[in-house]
Amino acid sequence: MKTLVCFGDSITSREKSDDGSLRLTSRVRLSLQKWNVINAGVPAETTRVALTRFQEDVLRHNPDLVTILFGANDASSHRLIEVEEYKNNLEYMIEKLGPSKVILVSPSPVNERFQHARSNEGLKHYAKAVRELAKKYNTHFVDLWAEMIGKDYCQMLNEDGLHFNKKGYKLLADLVIRKMEKLTKACSTKPMLQQ
Repeated sequence: MKTLVCFGDSITSREKSDDGSLRLTSRVRLSLQKWNVINAGVPAETTRVALTRFQEDVLRHNPDLVTILFGANDASSHRLIEVEEYKNNLEYMIEKLGPSKVILVSPSPVNERFQHARSNEGLKHYAKAVRELAKKYNTHFVDLWAEMIGKDYCQMLNEDGLHFNKKGYKLLADLVIRKMEKLTKACSTKPMLQQ
């Protein structure tokens, strides 16, 4: 059985929301039953803190694929990790795993009416950094920022303007599942190497 580790902050953490609806890993697990899906999300975390548990929570599982979704806390006024350090931290993760095992996910926009510790103007730079890293390393990439900013994204967020509701998790999980199905299909259609 292949292993997927979902590495991130509170957007990734937990299997279910308070209303009982499924979150990222539980939705992926339900759709891709041939995969062992491990939730390695920790609330309130930045990429700087995430590096301290990277070996234990990600590399130890020898994963076939890893989703990496950080940025909401790196971009927050009370925990601020500058974009350059954010990029360096993500680069470290990519290089340790190998680009072919990484699905980078850009951070999502916030509802600024309710979310005062983060701005979309600031978050936009973190999303851009993820896009640039995906291109530089040729990793797999889910542009969550572009997917949400192009829709009525406030309808996908909880009352705090940051965390996802049922609609938000459906979108995120669908994007990850589609990406994984595409990768699995691509692997199965590759011709066998000549002996």
